[in-house]
Amino acid sequence: MLARMTASTLIVLGALTTATHSMAKELRFAHAYPTASQHHRNAEWFTQQVTERTNGEVTFRLFPSAQLMPINQELPAILSGQISMTYSIAPVVASVEPLWGVFDLPFLFDVSLDDLSHGKRFFESEQGIGVLAAAMEKRGFKLVTIAPTDYPSSFYMTAPNAPKTIEDLSGKKVRSPGGQLSQVAGQEFGYSPVAIAGAELVPALAQGVVDGGILPPVYAYDNKLPVKGLNIAPFMWAGVTPIIMSLAEFNSLTEQQQQVLMAVGAELRDRSMKQVEESANKAIEGMRADGADVVILSGEEAERWRETAKPVWEAFLANNGEEARMLIDEAVRLRDTH
Repeated sequence: MLARMTASTLIVLGALTTATHSMAKELRFAHAYPTASQHHRNAEWFTQQVTERTNGEVTFRLFPSAQLMPINQELPAILSGQISMTYSIAPVVASVEPLWGVFDLPFLFDVSLDDLSHGKRFFESEQGIGVLAAAMEKRGFKLVTIAPTDYPSSFYMTAPNAPKTIEDLSGKKVRSPGGQLSQVAGQEFGYSPVAIAGAELVPALAQGVVDGGILPPVYAYDNKLPVKGLNIAPFMWAGVTPIIMSLAEFNSLTEQQQQVLMAVGAELRDRSMKQVEESANKAIEGMRADGADVVILSGEEAERWRETAKPVWEAFLANNGEEARMLIDEAVRLRDTH
């Protein structure tokens, strides 16, 4: 009798193990950033937390450092089923969904080195990031979270004189992200935008091909860029980095697994915002210690720059319609009601 019960128990346990195994889902997570980067540390934390909280029902194979493909091929690879998800960056996502160009708009986000709360409120808002998430779903993607790793970009010049006013930019050649909005911004602020690939940036700065670049602090410091005049301002936040996955794969998860994925994503967003405040301040202090002239715009001057930027906002609206207006209106509302 005991032997028969033991055999029956083993059969039941084996069936349960097989069922659990069949429910397990492995997601292929690719990104272009090196393993030493904060991006990779964020991806590791995210994948570990999801795996633990789903009791191993959702696991990941992580492919850093563009092992499978360059960053501009990751979103098409999600749609083709080659990978499940990626840790991308706003300009790359904008090539698929132009509404992500909202992060290229000068002075739309009123953040400072010790207060990123305006950005955080936008990332949490249904009329802000929710509009972008809905647009991505129409294209077959699920926006899991935004987990930035750097402060917004502004003007970092090779000469040891930081731009204090708009007039200081007049006639300067500035490396910019490229695209129509960059051209409009150059016209309004009086500089000449020059599109240069990241791999060519250091020699371009060192050889005087450009006088500086629109750059963020952590990136500039970590890569030892030869810049000595730093304007610390939220000129644009092109370095916003979202985690995006296949909508079909997201929908194939159980409701509980989906909830875990999104909850961990929200926690990563909050962790990342705190990390950016710490790392950006350390980077700027490091560059100041190395002899950089660092200028933080006064509130009055920053407002003047924001007014100058309005034609860039209008160009974005003209190209992207009502959803673009919703994004800008929400960013303005969140700033004015804080």
